[in-house]
Amino acid sequence: MHTKMRLVGAAVAGAVLLPVGASSTAFGQSAPAPAGATAARGCVSKLPDSAKAQTDRVTALIQKLEGQGLSQDRIDAKLAADYCLERVDGGGSELSTLGNPSDEIKLGKPIIYKTSGKDRYIAAASWKWKKIPRNVKGHDAFALTFSKKVTVLAHTLQYQGKGNLYGKKKMTQAQTTNSYGSGFIFNEGPKLGTVDMQGYQGLMGISFKAGKKGCWDLQAFSKYGHTWNSSRVTGIGIGKWSISLSWTNYSNNWQQASQPSREVRVCRS
Repeated sequence: MHTKMRLVGAAVAGAVLLPVGASSTAFGQSAPAPAGATAARGCVSKLPDSAKAQTDRVTALIQKLEGQGLSQDRIDAKLAADYCLERVDGGGSELSTLGNPSDEIKLGKPIIYKTSGKDRYIAAASWKWKKIPRNVKGHDAFALTFSKKVTVLAHTLQYQGKGNLYGKKKMTQAQTTNSYGSGFIFNEGPKLGTVDMQGYQGLMGISFKAGKKGCWDLQAFSKYGHTWNSSRVTGIGIGKWSISLSWTNYSNNWQQASQPSREVRVCRS
C-alpha cells in the first residue's frame, strides 16, 4: 500500500507530512467556501454550554444520524435546526484519501461548524474501513490538524464496529494536543474474522476558537496510522498543517491522509 505524501525536511521517522495538493490552499490562497446549512435567526440550541460536553454531544449526534442513514446534507440541516450549528465549510461530504484506489480505508474531509452565540467552532473528521483488515494487532492513531494556530477547547474520539458487537468507545484524553490540533492512539481491534472490528468506523471532534482576535482563513486535514504484528504507534507530532507518526519499527505499518477541508474563515472578537 502506497500513500501519496510529500516529505518536508529529512526523510526519517516522524518527518513532517503534508497532504499532496494542499499547498495551494493551505495558507489563504483560495476564497472561503459558501456556508452550508445555516441556523435560523433566534435559534435556541439544545446543546450543553461547556465545550467538552458540546464536542462529545455533536460527534455522538453525527454518528447516530449517519447510522440512521441520513445524508450529510440532512445531518447538517438537523444540526442547524435543533442545535443552531452552522456548517461553514460549504456543506456536503466526501470519503476519500490521498492514496491509491486499493487503499483499505476511507477518510472523510474534515467538516466545520460554528456554534451559536460564541466565537466557537467544532471540526469533525471521520474514517471508515472499506473491509476488515487481515492484521489488527498494533494500536492505531488518528489526528486532526489545522493550517493556522487555534485555541483547542476540547477534543474527543468516538469509534465503533459495523454492528453492535463491540459497542461504542469514547476517548477524551488525547495522546498529543497543541495549538494546531490533537491526536489519539487507540486499539482498533479486536475483530471477528471478516465480519466486524471494534474500530471499523470512527469520528474525531475538536472544539476550538481562532488563535487570536480577528478573522483568519484556515483548513484542516486528518491522518490515520495503522499497525500490526510487532509494530505500534509510539507518538504523534502535530504542527502547522502537518501530522507525523513515530513507530516501533519501519515495517507492519502504514499511514493515510484525508483530503483537506475547504477553506473557512473563523473569527474571534
